[in-house]
Amino acid sequence: MGKLKQLAEAAADFYQVPFEKLISTDRSAIYTKPRHSCQWIASDAGMKKSIIARFWNQDRASVYYGCKIVSARIKKDAHESNELKKFMQHARKFIT
Repeated sequence: MGKLKQLAEAAADFYQVPFEKLISTDRSAIYTKPRHSCQWIASDAGMKKSIIARFWNQDRASVYYGCKIVSARIKKDAHESNELKKFMQHARKFIT
């Protein structure tokens, strides 16, 4: 779970949102977008969705949904794809 926490800390820093709100159940778009991005990155890196869900206090279906949303966003919008790439570069500074 350590890498997921580091990824969430990177997202809080990159998207300029409080870490506590990011890992909460708040469903505001300002928190769900970075949360879904973290879930997508972790899933893309091969982490099991059940483990990702446990960290975020969600069920596995919610993680599947979040990953689906991110996949659709990056296929549809070049700006979203570039933003995710920038976030991934930013996250490398946090993950040890």
